Amino acid sequence: MQNNDNSRREDIKTAAKQLFFHFGLTKTSMDEIAQQCNLAKPSLYYYYPSKEAIFNEVVIDEARKFIDKVERKIPSHLQADEKITFFFLSLYQDLKKYAKELSHLPESLYENYPHGRPIIEKINEFIREKIRPLLEEGQKNKVLKIEDQESTLSALVVMTDFLNLEWMRRVDEKEGDKIIERAVEIITNGIRRRNTHA
Repeated sequence: MQNNDNSRREDIKTAAKQLFFHFGLTKTSMDEIAQQCNLAKPSLYYYYPSKEAIFNEVVIDEARKFIDKVERKIPSHLQADEKITFFFLSLYQDLKKYAKELSHLPESLYENYPHGRPIIEKINEFIREKIRPLLEEGQKNKVLKIEDQESTLSALVVMTDFLNLEWMRRVDEKEGDKIIERAVEIITNGIRRRNTHA
């Protein structure tokens, strides 16, 4: 039964995603989602209490796939500090491409809803999962000098908070490139172990 429920949830998210990307969240109704996935509306409410709940899961699923893809691109031969730099610059470049691909989407998809913060926190948790092992590797190999791993991790994750599609749409591309490169440079220099004999 659990597998059937999971399969049905995936079908609902796939159908809803098409509607969200075509009409935006505001103009998509639960009726339309139910119709799109050939479900009676009461059956849809069995799986999801609202369209916002579906939207949250769609965004979280997309984010996890996106971040996993960025992680897979990190060359294994790099030192930990270089891997962190690569991760953030690659995250930015891929997000920039993604923003261009989605440039046709309705503005309403980018509106701030009350459920936005939990989504951001979940995405930040995905990023923490990817960066934590890199910090540990850097400390173990004496490439990074970190006094407090948790606050360092939080600082790195905070840097990604403004890296969103709305920011991409607002900032000139060349200016955005310079801002990100400089931000990554400042942060990695801050945690990189200095070559001293002390």
